[in-house]
Amino acid sequence: MSHIYTGLDIGNGEIKVVVVSANNNKYHILATTSVKSSGLKKNTIYDEKKIKSTLINAIKLTEEKIGMKIKEVILTLPANRATMTMESGLVNIKGNKVSGKDIDAVIKDTVVNTFDETRQLVSCLPISFTVDEEASVINPLGEEGEKLFLKAVVSSSPKEEILPLINLVRSIGINITDIIYNTQADYYTIATKELDRKMGAIINIGADITSIGIFNKGIMIKNSYLPVGSSSVDKDISFVYKISLKESRKLKETFALTISRYADSNDEVSIINNENKKIIINQIQISEVIESRIKEILKLAKNEINRLTKREISYILVVGGISELAGFNYVVEEVLGRNANCFNMQEVGARHNKFTSAFGSCKYFDKKCSLKEIDINMFSIDEINNFISPKKKNVINDTMTNKIFGHFFDE
Repeated sequence: MSHIYTGLDIGNGEIKVVVVSANNNKYHILATTSVKSSGLKKNTIYDEKKIKSTLINAIKLTEEKIGMKIKEVILTLPANRATMTMESGLVNIKGNKVSGKDIDAVIKDTVVNTFDETRQLVSCLPISFTVDEEASVINPLGEEGEKLFLKAVVSSSPKEEILPLINLVRSIGINITDIIYNTQADYYTIATKELDRKMGAIINIGADITSIGIFNKGIMIKNSYLPVGSSSVDKDISFVYKISLKESRKLKETFALTISRYADSNDEVSIINNENKKIIINQIQISEVIESRIKEILKLAKNEINRLTKREISYILVVGGISELAGFNYVVEEVLGRNANCFNMQEVGARHNKFTSAFGSCKYFDKKCSLKEIDINMFSIDEINNFISPKKKNVINDTMTNKIFGHFFDE
């Protein structure tokens, strides 16, 4: 049977909501929403009223798309001051056969006394399980034995950094079923069996913050961040041409390229600037402005990767909304090398890199539930039945209905 989850990513630039149907490791996007953030800067709430209003709007728009009330979410969080440590746990197996309850118990044992009261547990990601003294396995469900041993990476953050976002979501009446770092969630979106065997890095260029995560066999072991992001590009354009930030973003997304050598010297737009003067903006010139800043961000990120690990990196993947700009991948390869690429989000219904964290949070939660043998659905059967009733269909687009429940009732 399918399960429906909602992932929520409260970014400095936009709030993203993704509703996902999960069934046997297959995932289908049911709805996506992105709303420009207001009241949040560098992951810090400076105007609670504004960010709360924006969040309510994002949730409301999503509810209108699916025709159901969102009551709980998986929330992605910044990993700015995250700490990751290698820990281990050991429990007795009840009934001599490993069950989801045994896995839950050994995870709880693993996190005991791993952080102080000033910090909040975010995740405990298993590296390997061992039953008695047999070979380590990724999933021990059904294995027979007496003792279950777990080696895992435990992550925590200062409460003062993440509780304001948690409390914000709770303040609008939404329960937080689970939490995960943005960069960890990004990996669950881009993960493949090949990457699960390698050492690599993910760079997420957000509006005000660029996050860097080092991953070993699919688990984030180190992280860092830069206090710079896509909004710096907007500010550069605004400063050079003396235009508003809104106009800068529009030109960045619809007119300019990320790499100037592929821009057209004959392509120009005229615009009235802040001084009420008509100016002509050439595509090559504005692309040079963008390229300069993007290269700076990527070079800083590369330095952080080199600082975080001396081990050989097999891959570097760049995500974030700005990575959708035309020509972005050329700059990535030029600065970071041939083993680096922009990730290309290809999920039907969410073909944009700004949704990687919200979508990945749902995949993470689904795999976690499967490992623990927990059956969780974020929407009740009654809501689902009401949604597909003839009365409800009158107000919900039939195409959306078929899209959702064609997958939901696969089994």
